[in-house]
Amino acid sequence: MDVDSSMAPESDHDPAVQNHTAAQAPAAMEREQPSTGSGSPAQPPVQQQQQQQAAAQVQQSPVVGPRLAPTYSVVNAILEKEEDGPGPRCGHTLTAVAAVGEEGTPGYIGPRLILFGGATALEGNSAAAGTPSSAGNAGIRLAGATADVHCYDVLTNKWSRITPFGEPPTPRAAHVATAVGTMVVIQGGIGPAGLSAEDLHVLDLTQQRPRWHRVVVQGPGPGPRYGHVMALVGQRYLMAIGGNDGKRPLADVWALDTAAKPYEWHKLEPEGEGPPPCMYATASARSDGLLLLCGGRDANSVPLASAYGLAKHRDGRWEWAIAPGVSPSPRYQHAAVFVNARLHVSGGALGGGRMVEDSSSVAVLDTAAGVWCDTKSVVTSPRTGRFSADAAGGDASVELTRRCRHAAAAIGDLIFIYGGLRGGKI
Repeated sequence: MDVDSSMAPESDHDPAVQNHTAAQAPAAMEREQPSTGSGSPAQPPVQQQQQQQAAAQVQQSPVVGPRLAPTYSVVNAILEKEEDGPGPRCGHTLTAVAAVGEEGTPGYIGPRLILFGGATALEGNSAAAGTPSSAGNAGIRLAGATADVHCYDVLTNKWSRITPFGEPPTPRAAHVATAVGTMVVIQGGIGPAGLSAEDLHVLDLTQQRPRWHRVVVQGPGPGPRYGHVMALVGQRYLMAIGGNDGKRPLADVWALDTAAKPYEWHKLEPEGEGPPPCMYATASARSDGLLLLCGGRDANSVPLASAYGLAKHRDGRWEWAIAPGVSPSPRYQHAAVFVNARLHVSGGALGGGRMVEDSSSVAVLDTAAGVWCDTKSVVTSPRTGRFSADAAGGDASVELTRRCRHAAAAIGDLIFIYGGLRGGKI
């Protein structure tokens, strides 16, 4: 299969980061106001400070500081048939795919969210090695893992179930997915038969009827794993990091250059202090090529609060760096997505049936200002010792994000959240 034209976009321009940030979910929604302060689109801090000072001198008005984390509200999507909707599930992926063609022309396809896989049923925690566990005592019942593909049309607010041509991936959950051009790349996970193969599956969405492909990759790769992360860095490098191979959490870093054929995974040895072996973290790529790995659960099942940036130098070296700011809470099985220079983090588990506490269930790392914010303030110290039980009540606007094993994606100035576990239930 020749996928070069789709796997290597023509430019590094990311149309999704032109707009100002907001938040929305097919379970929830809110729009932030345009920023005039340090939460604006990513740019060098010195340059940004100079621009702010100049604006203040001309307008004689104060510079607005970092914006707090937004709140979310429910979106009532349209279902023509019940089977069009994904229904309750967890451990799935939600991937934003840009529009195809020009609006108003024949063949135009608007921006979409592609939901793949996940588990639709729960049972008690399994003691079997390699079986994912969730918050509390509920684990994924592997018989409930699916290979369904659902599409949410952002412009029409409508869900539909699609049946692509080609051979689909096996049913799975706790896998990873990321968009490369108008394709969704899927790897890893765990299903009824155990760990899924390490193959790269591609859902090509260029045509009206999508098609599955299996990408041929040379040499050794990350291998079967679940609970790992994957992101497209610099619109070119497919990065896979960490997770669990059925024996232990991992900290390895793999890169696949989508602009070079034959495709081949390369194991990287980045410089600097990187994250410990962990699973159920998130990895999000900023438009300028910075990858940010956030949270996760370490080898001792301890939730992590740290965030690490991974960047590629011009001389080819990759380097880890600890992200600035104080995270409001450790978490794993959360979701995170960049809009401009702001990393929006939602939900997550603390273990033992505990969820991230209310005011921090939505958090933002403003990478331009170097600070974390929750819904109440800029965070200057961890919210230690504070948490909410699964079934506890709380602020209605934040209650929507008190979940884990959900998925999030951004299109333009909107962030969408779907599914997950709430109160120990899907």
